[in-house]
Amino acid sequence: MARTPIPWTPGYALPNLDYGLAYRVMSSMAYPRLKEIIENVLASALIYLPSHAVDFKVPEVRKYLDQFVRGSNGYCALDRVKLMKLLWDAMGTEFGGRHELYERNYFGNHESIRFEVLMVADMLGQSAKYKGFAEQCMAEYDLDGWTVPDLINPDDINIVMKNGAPKR
Repeated sequence: MARTPIPWTPGYALPNLDYGLAYRVMSSMAYPRLKEIIENVLASALIYLPSHAVDFKVPEVRKYLDQFVRGSNGYCALDRVKLMKLLWDAMGTEFGGRHELYERNYFGNHESIRFEVLMVADMLGQSAKYKGFAEQCMAEYDLDGWTVPDLINPDDINIVMKNGAPKR
């Protein structure tokens, strides 16, 4: 939006509408998807945490935290726990849950934002441009791959069919 702004009045510019509209639709999917990726990658790391920061102040408990809750690559237990608690606060708490709903609905409900983006694209002639791009791609492509010299086909891979299965 900022890299290719639209000139407005002297000395001012507007964010590029095409990119802004794409972001309007994409943003409602991005935060939930990022949250899901973080939850999948971290797995139980978000729940495998001391119950409270006071646990680090109890010497009998601290020695076990330092041994069993430390992070990889030399990260101590305290640093690992701080990071996981920060992520939990951002994603797993009531605040995190409300923020996800906020991100999903900030630009409007999921059906209206798509319909409104389509209406704007139709009004500005962008729909025809996008359809033309798809038609151009289809015209430059066949069963053997790209038919134009500026696009590359994976011809360097020799696949020979033997008994109905590809073999290199």
